[in-house]
Amino acid sequence: MAALLAQGRTLCAASLLLTAVALVGLFVSDWRAPLWLAAAAGALQLYYAVRVDFDARLLQALAARAETDADAGVARLDAALAALGLRKPGAVARDWPARWRGARALLRKQAGLVILQSAALLAALGNA
Repeated sequence: MAALLAQGRTLCAASLLLTAVALVGLFVSDWRAPLWLAAAAGALQLYYAVRVDFDARLLQALAARAETDADAGVARLDAALAALGLRKPGAVARDWPARWRGARALLRKQAGLVILQSAALLAALGNA
C-alpha cells in the first residue's frame, strides 16, 4: 500500500506543472474560467498530496519496523496520531482493510483533481 500511495508524488509533480501552466495562462489569456478552475484544482490537489504522502510515509515506517504483533504497532500509531491531534482520542479503531480503503480514496481524489486540471487546461486551449 505504501508503494501505491508513493505514486501520489508523481501526481503531485504533474499537478504542479499544470498549475504553473494555468497561472502563466491567466496572465496572458483572455479566456480565464478554465484556467482559474485548473489553478484551484491544483491547490486542492496539493492538500490531498500532503495527506497521501503522509499516509505513505506512515505505512513505510510501520513496514520498516515490522513487529511480531502488528496490532500493537497500529495501537501505538493511533495513540501517536491522537496525541498530535490528527485523530480523535476516542475514535473507533479501524482494521487494515478500512485503512487501505481510506488511503486509496485519498489517492483517487488526488488523481481526479489532476484529471480535472488537465481537462480544464484542454478546454482553455480549445477556447484560445
